[in-house]
Amino acid sequence: MAGYQEIIEEELTQCRLDIINASKQAGQKASGDTYKEILVENLTPFSGELVGPGYVGVLATGRKGGKIPYNFDKIIEEWARDKGIQYDTQEEFEKFAQAVAWKIRKQGTKLYEEKQGEQLKQIFEIPINECVERISKRIAIASSDSVIERIDNVIKEYYGK
Repeated sequence: MAGYQEIIEEELTQCRLDIINASKQAGQKASGDTYKEILVENLTPFSGELVGPGYVGVLATGRKGGKIPYNFDKIIEEWARDKGIQYDTQEEFEKFAQAVAWKIRKQGTKLYEEKQGEQLKQIFEIPINECVERISKRIAIASSDSVIERIDNVIKEYYGK
């Protein structure tokens, strides 16, 4: 029988995989590095956390126009390289990254405009709710098995069987 901590770790690990798969099925373009940064941490016998970088929510919601990081064009360049986007010259590649950064700063991303609510639900809410449900069921079963085992031990000790 799995202990509580083992149950929590197994289910959070499955939740991590479910979120990554949902993101991929939704056509998200996250780099492998982004997915590697979603981790199960801080496990104890009664709790655990699924953590990720602060920007991971943008995968589901998109990004609204407005303030961007100072080096956003360099971030876009790195993302484009991870996706295999190439140009004949570095100058063309930099212009591409600057244009994308400008578009996002001025208008936001297409995802933000179109389907952020449903994406958020599909990528995060559904897998997390399913994970909580599985943890609850498994811990309830483990608890009831533990109680039954204790009762059996008391009966055996009391009646000498």
